[in-house]
Amino acid sequence: MIEHYRDTMIIGPKISRKFVKVVDDTQVQQCGIDLRVGKIFKIEGEGVLDYSNEKRKLPQYREIFSSQEDIKISLDMGVYLIKVADRIEVPRDTCALVYPRSSLLRMGCTLHTAVHDPGYEGYPEYLLDVKNPITLYRYARIAQILFIRCSGVVGTYCGIYQRR
Repeated sequence: MIEHYRDTMIIGPKISRKFVKVVDDTQVQQCGIDLRVGKIFKIEGEGVLDYSNEKRKLPQYREIFSSQEDIKISLDMGVYLIKVADRIEVPRDTCALVYPRSSLLRMGCTLHTAVHDPGYEGYPEYLLDVKNPITLYRYARIAQILFIRCSGVVGTYCGIYQRR
């Protein structure tokens, strides 16, 4: 028997703005909500991943920019960790997908993101891949988050990144 997916859909910004602490209507787009730069870190050292996460070790991060303290930063080619300034709360029957803004892509940069599982709460972090030098200003809008209603969800997120 094939399960019906009629309830699976992208949740528009009129509703999804409840899941992101939006500053103003500039962040509200046609299908989603723009996310802003909060902090930028340089990645230093080696990370470790295994199957069970028993040996997982994050590399060191050195903060090089904070939207609360700095006006702008010029980034050379390389990879950086971005922590967004916007807190998200993913409902229990929903997941969230994040995409780079097209302006970021046109400047020769992109974001590498992951699925935000049902129940995730916090300030997400993404990998900024700078292929062409770029200057980012305080609270620059770099990504758009889409919330998708899910059917057949199994549990909610309870990993180490919850509420960070």
